Amino acid sequence: MLGGEEVRIATDKFEHETFYLTKNQVDDIKELAQKNEISRSALVRMIIREYLARQEGNKGK
Repeated sequence: MLGGEEVRIATDKFEHETFYLTKNQVDDIKELAQKNEISRSALVRMIIREYLARQEGNKGK
């Protein structure tokens, strides 16, 4: 699990990025956040970390 510093770095990489989500994706995020009793922003940070981890994994191939 990533600590505070890693989370900040992960989100800083996307500070100036824009992501476009479909309504279904937004609804899925809302539903997942509610089911897991976490904030939507925390869930989005988790998604960003997962995305970055996959990108780093793909660079090694």
